[in-house]
Amino acid sequence: MHREVDVESLKKLRKKVDDPKVRDRITAVIMEVKGYERREMADILSVHRETVRLWIKRFDESGVDGLWDEERPGRPSKLSEAEREQVRADLEQSPKEFGYESEVWSTRMVLDHLREEYGVEYHPRYIQRFIRKLGFELKKPRPKHHKASEEEKKKYYQRVEEVKKGRS
Repeated sequence: MHREVDVESLKKLRKKVDDPKVRDRITAVIMEVKGYERREMADILSVHRETVRLWIKRFDESGVDGLWDEERPGRPSKLSEAEREQVRADLEQSPKEFGYESEVWSTRMVLDHLREEYGVEYHPRYIQRFIRKLGFELKKPRPKHHKASEEEKKKYYQRVEEVKKGRS
């Protein structure tokens, strides 16, 4: 280790960091300063020795900043920023405005809407993440409305119990 390291400030930083990978990297630097062998460090942190060596090298070259991953570009978006904003505006409206029969958007309707209006296809699992990124929440359908009267709830649950016992 070629740089002067303040172990106490690293310990404080480690407590503040949310990313478990970065916490492990900080721990490795602290262990290096304390004289642990890299083999021991790798075993304790459940990583390969070469990984520990690379973490220490990154710390030597870039200091604490070197312990964070650089941003990775990833796949380019299928929709432009303007199109995403338009999709957000679309989803704020009722699906009936776009010719659907439902009052609320389902993931399938969103997939269909994106295909028809924007010419893009997404995997059904991704579309849920996409909807959340746009700032919307996914709701689960309920057998009865949550504001139903206590009498209606009681009848419903009695019926469920009868069905379970085979008295339908």
